[in-house]
Amino acid sequence: MLTEIQKEILRFVTQTLTEEDIEFQASGGLAAIAYGARRPLFDIDLEIYKKDAEKVQALFKEFITEDWNNDLEGPEDEFDLWILKLEIRGVPLDINQMEDSRIKSKIGEWVTQPDIMEYEMRMIEGIELPVQRKESLIAYKKLIARDTDLIDVEQIGD
Repeated sequence: MLTEIQKEILRFVTQTLTEEDIEFQASGGLAAIAYGARRPLFDIDLEIYKKDAEKVQALFKEFITEDWNNDLEGPEDEFDLWILKLEIRGVPLDINQMEDSRIKSKIGEWVTQPDIMEYEMRMIEGIELPVQRKESLIAYKKLIARDTDLIDVEQIGD
């Protein structure tokens, strides 16, 4: 479930990326909501290709809270990926690049994520955008298995 400001920011970001011919997909909690999860959205998660990273950085430079970096800092980290963090009018956005991404499973094994977007067009509260395919999203959420992820899986179903 998105707040009015989250919807406004999502429209702005998706319109900007689309107008600039930047391929992207929604992932994380936003994708789960697109498939029926019934929970508040914490942040907007989007994925892009590495070739568009500099362009995205320039488009949203005034909103950057953390510039492109690999957020892997210690053994407790769950993500090994390149990420750009934004905040627009109080709404946090994480944009990460598809290539060379890994996540740590619940049992501590690193799993390489696909380098290719596989999405379908979905409506999220009146906004049409590309969303990570349900099967991929469920596989990811089962692998990482945080409490919120497991609730999402239960709500969107296998």
